[in-house]
Amino acid sequence: MIARAGTAILPGNLLAQIPCFVGLDSRTLIEIGRAVRRRTLAPGEAVLVEGKPCEGLYFVIQGQVRLIRGSTEGREHVLRVLGPGTTFNDIAVFDGGPNSDGAVAVGSTTVGFIPKANMTGLIDRHPQVAKAALKLLSSRQRTLGNVVEDLALRDVTTRVARLLLGCMGQHEHIVEQAPDACARITHQEIASMVGSVREVVQRVLKDLERDGAIELERTRIRIRDQSKLEQWAHLSV
Repeated sequence: MIARAGTAILPGNLLAQIPCFVGLDSRTLIEIGRAVRRRTLAPGEAVLVEGKPCEGLYFVIQGQVRLIRGSTEGREHVLRVLGPGTTFNDIAVFDGGPNSDGAVAVGSTTVGFIPKANMTGLIDRHPQVAKAALKLLSSRQRTLGNVVEDLALRDVTTRVARLLLGCMGQHEHIVEQAPDACARITHQEIASMVGSVREVVQRVLKDLERDGAIELERTRIRIRDQSKLEQWAHLSV
C-alpha cells in the first residue's frame, strides 16, 4: 500500500533530520514532502528487490529496514540495519544503475519514498544535497570496509561481540540509527549479520553468557558487562 503524503505526516519533521536534507529551507522541505509517498510494510515484507530498476530514494519513518544481499544458494547476508531518519537506495539514485541491495522490513515498518525524478531535480537546484549525500556514502563505505575486515580477519566470536556493541552504539558497525536492532533477534538473524551459520552463533552466545558478558533470554539478549564484551571484540586497550 502506497499513499501520497506531505511533511505534516512525518513525525518530528523527519525530513529536516535526514542527512541529505539538513539545512534546506522550509519551503524546499515542503516541496519535497509533497513528493513523498508513504508505505506501510508487514514484518518481513520486501521494500526493494536487488537488481531491479531504481525508482527513487527511500527513508525509514518508523521501524527498521535490513539491507540484504542474496546468494544463488539461497543464503542471505545482512549489509546494514537502518532505523528512523536513515536513507537507502542512495547509490542507485546517484549512479543511475539498478537497486544495489534488497531491503526488507523488520517488524511493522513505515518508509517514505521520493521518486528519482524529484531527487534529480532537487540535486540540480541544491548542490548541498549532493555534498551531504557524498559525505554519508563515504561514511558508509568506511564502515563497509571495517565489516569486510571483520569477515576476512576475525573469528565469529569477535564478530558477534562487535555486532552487539554496534547495536548499543558503542562500535561503528552495520547498525545505523536502530538502537533496538538486537533487542529481539534470532540466532539465524545474527548469523546473517556476521557471515556465519546459526549453530556456530548459538555456541558463541553461550560462551559469552558463561563469561558473564551477556544474558540470554527467550527473545532478547541483554548486555551484562560491556567491558567483557569489548574484550571479546578486541576493542579494549
